[in-house]
Amino acid sequence: MDTNDPYVPPPREIELIDRVGRIENVGVDYIPEDQRKSSLANVFWILFGGSMTFGIIVIGWIPVSLGLGWWDALSAIVVGTAVGSTLLAPMSLFGPKTGTNSPVSSGAHFGAVGRLIGSALGVAACIVFAALSVWAAGDVLAGSTARLFGESEAGFGLQATAYACVSAVMIGVAVMGHANMVAFCKLMVPTAGVLMVLGVYALYPQFDAEYAGGDYALGSFWPTWFAGAIACAATTNSYGPYAGDWTRHIPSGKYRTWQLLAVTWLGGFIGMGGAYVFGAYTAVTFVDPAMNYALGLVQASPDWYIVPLLYIGLVAGTAQAVINIYSMGLDFSAIVPQLSRVQNTVILGLVSTALVYVGAVYEQVSYLVSSFLGILVILGSPWVIINVIGMLNRRGHYYPGHLQVFNRGEIGGRYWFWHGLNLQAFVAWLCGVAAGALFINTGWYVGIGATLLGGADIGMVISMATTALVYTSLLFLVPEPHYVFGPAGALFRQDRHAGAPPAVVKKDGYFNL
Repeated sequence: MDTNDPYVPPPREIELIDRVGRIENVGVDYIPEDQRKSSLANVFWILFGGSMTFGIIVIGWIPVSLGLGWWDALSAIVVGTAVGSTLLAPMSLFGPKTGTNSPVSSGAHFGAVGRLIGSALGVAACIVFAALSVWAAGDVLAGSTARLFGESEAGFGLQATAYACVSAVMIGVAVMGHANMVAFCKLMVPTAGVLMVLGVYALYPQFDAEYAGGDYALGSFWPTWFAGAIACAATTNSYGPYAGDWTRHIPSGKYRTWQLLAVTWLGGFIGMGGAYVFGAYTAVTFVDPAMNYALGLVQASPDWYIVPLLYIGLVAGTAQAVINIYSMGLDFSAIVPQLSRVQNTVILGLVSTALVYVGAVYEQVSYLVSSFLGILVILGSPWVIINVIGMLNRRGHYYPGHLQVFNRGEIGGRYWFWHGLNLQAFVAWLCGVAAGALFINTGWYVGIGATLLGGADIGMVISMATTALVYTSLLFLVPEPHYVFGPAGALFRQDRHAGAPPAVVKKDGYFNL
């Protein structure tokens, strides 16, 4: 907290509870420095241990299910994960600086109300990924149970029961909070990690490194390859809006910037990338690589590997889904501050579960997921670029108290800008989204630019480049007011205004702004 900041949030009336076995009692409000007990290692544990689950593994199945061969799928995974990790890493820096999560922190650049863009993106991503986790883990649980009892496949009744059981466990742990989430993720490395290595051995007799793939889902090689790479990049990058959920528990001066960047990048690339590779490896062993992933994995596995699959599906699946459900509870409490983190977590956890039952009867899940990820990366990448450039322009200096005005039902403060919205960031974000939309190819929608390029999807590159150009230009042409910067001033330019508007209570409602 900046001691020279004339407006600071009132101190917490009760001490933060963030211990294993206890329910965390903080939402997105500011966490004081002396109550932050987490470490840099916990960020790695969350990204690494939390990825050893079918909700993440199934993303590696997507390139194969779209028609790519083993080596082509592997290259798409490596490139996509590297790009996604590079976008993810800088988002870990916000939490220690602001004491809150990334969407609320983005209010410094999008405005105290404009930061709802980040919260909405976080909620949308988490709902879908939580649903994927419940779906994949539930299918493996149901399929493995059916096979143990001599059935060839699970009926819908058994699937529905498995979804409900998995969801209940995941929501329960997410409600418990940060420390419990970290503990679950730590448990996964020596357990689920070992079982995944064992799975490589179990499925090796069916594995064919020369597998050339099938019919390309998007008509030709490069559009399909880009779709597979983007699925991995979007999934990894999608953790950006909630990286601050974990790093806000880290004291601001405990680690150097490069340490946070390196650990977050490695956690994304090794942790999530390793899970994607396992998904592609196992998919190659299926009779039909395009079939339902969980069903294909159960059918391809030898009898002795069914029990390990149950563990990965249920216990490890819980760890990863908890990350998503916990994050979407936080993000939604930033949108609807009248409800607590616990209430929002339960509500959105049930919404994700409902999506699973819809997906259970929908036959084109891989196309739907890849389409969603393609759209998500166009919406999310410009948001990340703006926050990173904005952080550079502010030289990493923030006023945490002013980031909380919306949560407290107030208006004004250093980050109020124009009716709570920073137009420079908002315009740049819109331009990036619009430009990227012209060059995406989801299979369901093909942009004009992608059509001209033979179907190749370069929407993410175009959206990021456009956003960076427009936002940087606007920061020079229409500089931000001097009071949003620290003592060192702006890296680019700053405007001289009389002073920040005072933060005052808005008595007639949060949304009457």
